[in-house]
Amino acid sequence: MDRLSTLPEPLLLIIISLLPFKEAVRTCVLSTSWRHLWRSTANIEFNEHFFANVDARREIQRQVFIDFAQQWIANYQEDNIDKFSLTFSHPRNSQIFVENCLKFSLARHVKHLGLDFSEPTWDLSDPGDNPHPVSFDLPSQVYSHHVLESLTLSSYNFVVSEFKNFRFLKHVSLAWVEFRASTVKALLVNCGLLESLNLKQCWNTNSVDVCGQDLKLTSLVVDRCMCSGYQRISIEASNLKYLRFAGFVAIFDVNSTGGLEEVDLDFGLASMCDEDSGYLLYDLLCEVYPSRALTVCSYTLQAITMGPEPIGMEPRLSVTNLTLKTAMHYNEQKGIKFFLTSCPLLETLTIDIRRGTIFLHEDEAPFHALNPFDVWIENPIVYSCIIRTLREVEIKGFKGTQNEFYLLAYLVLHGRVMQKLTVVTSREINNHGNPAVYRSVAEKLYALRRASQHLQITIL
Repeated sequence: MDRLSTLPEPLLLIIISLLPFKEAVRTCVLSTSWRHLWRSTANIEFNEHFFANVDARREIQRQVFIDFAQQWIANYQEDNIDKFSLTFSHPRNSQIFVENCLKFSLARHVKHLGLDFSEPTWDLSDPGDNPHPVSFDLPSQVYSHHVLESLTLSSYNFVVSEFKNFRFLKHVSLAWVEFRASTVKALLVNCGLLESLNLKQCWNTNSVDVCGQDLKLTSLVVDRCMCSGYQRISIEASNLKYLRFAGFVAIFDVNSTGGLEEVDLDFGLASMCDEDSGYLLYDLLCEVYPSRALTVCSYTLQAITMGPEPIGMEPRLSVTNLTLKTAMHYNEQKGIKFFLTSCPLLETLTIDIRRGTIFLHEDEAPFHALNPFDVWIENPIVYSCIIRTLREVEIKGFKGTQNEFYLLAYLVLHGRVMQKLTVVTSREINNHGNPAVYRSVAEKLYALRRASQHLQITIL
């Protein structure tokens, strides 16, 4: 820290401005020379949630937050800021405060602007049935702020035709607003340099058509946006490399001539799991066909083997990084086998253990279930990637269940080129165990015969 303190103050300000605002504030305790530097950061984030909780004292806490932000604005001496973010619920009750924050940021030539007026109590899983009223209109002076490079709006009305003034806008994130198909088209037409588009908890998003000539778009996120009936995602963007979709099972039509590199699919909102779902998911994977990284959810693991190819994708995927979000339930075992078969070039496997909906027959008996001991220990199929390419495995949220341990034991016993296995134990305490119990189970992996002499096992 003494060496850092000897640096010129302009350089220290650059370092502080690279930190999140909350971390920049904390630098004031490092030394006397750092005490006031954080007040000049070019990365400013006013977040009500840092001050106010959802309880009886919230209004008092909100006023403390408002006073803090107003004092900051009054004392700020720099001419330019890079990023300004305001997270503040019920803005109509403090309209002058909001307007002052906006005037402050625009007057200092802000390039990255974020305005979030959503409520922390809103249901993230279902914004569509009862859309929350959008509480504020984007002021006209924002549209004339030509230097904006990124814009994040949550629960904020906007006029998409005015976006044509944002000549340098590259990143747009929208949440808790109505977002129709016509809005997507107008946004792409008016923002010719747009590189990333994030849509989160929007409604009336029946279709997302990302099509047009010379699109610069490289990243698209559609996260739990609601619609009536099947959602349709149409993509014709030669530069698109990253796609994340979360919600119900949708119908995709993807034409990315450059090829998608990374795809993240989460159908955690789906309520039915049947053969039709399996076919839809298989067709979807054929459409997106990621070249480098793929993330799939518990629903996909349960449904994909009910599609046209129950064993694996044809042709095989070229994925080298695979993430499985799984409950490690019996019903997911076929799906795990499916993706190990489908990824013969796999180098990195991440198993992210989390709760998921497990689908049952009418008689409540598990379907598509396999005995994990039989699958991974007694009669294992050693897939091509396990022998030839898989080098790193990380499992998060390990709780020491038999299903989890058997899969890891399989990887240790058969992973001939594995170099690293990281087991991150769960911090959860329940009737079935605690972190000490989970760790004791994980430590049994040390006693197994390792197929790779270079394998290092780390338990955290």
